[in-house]
Amino acid sequence: NLGLVAMGYYKMDRYDDELPPSSTGVFGFYSENNSWMGAAFQKFHLDGDKWRAVAALGTGSIKYQFNPVAVDPGLPDIFVDYTTVTNFVFAQGSRRSWGDLYLGLAVLSWSARVTIDPNLVETEDERYTGPGARAEWDKRDHIMYPTAGFVMEGRYLVYDDTFGSDRDFQTLNLTLSGYNALGDSSRVVAGRILSETGYGDIPFSAQPIVSGNRNLRGYSNGRHRADQLLVVEAEYRWNFRGRWGAVVFAGVAWSEDKVSQMSLAETLPASGLGLRFRLIETYKINARIDYGWGRDDQAVYFSIGEAY
Repeated sequence: NLGLVAMGYYKMDRYDDELPPSSTGVFGFYSENNSWMGAAFQKFHLDGDKWRAVAALGTGSIKYQFNPVAVDPGLPDIFVDYTTVTNFVFAQGSRRSWGDLYLGLAVLSWSARVTIDPNLVETEDERYTGPGARAEWDKRDHIMYPTAGFVMEGRYLVYDDTFGSDRDFQTLNLTLSGYNALGDSSRVVAGRILSETGYGDIPFSAQPIVSGNRNLRGYSNGRHRADQLLVVEAEYRWNFRGRWGAVVFAGVAWSEDKVSQMSLAETLPASGLGLRFRLIETYKINARIDYGWGRDDQAVYFSIGEAY
């Protein structure tokens, strides 16, 4: 894979020392299997951080692999190639309502043309649009590199033909992340619990997946997917010299169609190591590279900003 990320960080009010930085960025990548994607994104912190807003749009053609045994243990434990051609637009905005609680609205719309071996599944070509609500309770001491506090986030989207969606379903995403410094701020323990749930006539492309780019590092995209996803993970962050740091992380995940099907036997464990370099000291923004390994899988990740 060859990827490029370009980001700019700035404050909407340069005289407000407590205001978190806003950011603008573009992202693109190309893979030797002819996958590609391009996207642009914008994040705002406005009026003393009273308002928060995020917007993103992108397009791409991604080639994945799918493991049929994830759907039915009786199916062959093999990898099936499939391609998703997609374009998407996302926007959300929220306002501080009480203390550190933010309430707002969100909308996600995307098209997906999913092509699997024609002998297995009929090609999907649909569009999904879902407006909804979001809430965020943010008690972190810093947005980009917290060393204390926690943040709770929730987003509920409703996809219905009233809004131009080709299927009727709902998604609920819940996240709780916590942080605690050990001694000084050079050593931090962080943890996260993440839940993604789909209800109704959930399309293949909307199912939660175990993905190191979004949740549990150490697993390839698409190998484990179902209507319910639960992830628990922890990370030790150590700034050992100047701008350099290192991390050790571990976690577990469960990917099933029903919560009642989650069991110790179906646990997906993962662990790994990472290296950090402080790109922007003013805003405590790190570049990171992580190597994670899971059950019969492994992957390397490079990004700007912490995993959570």
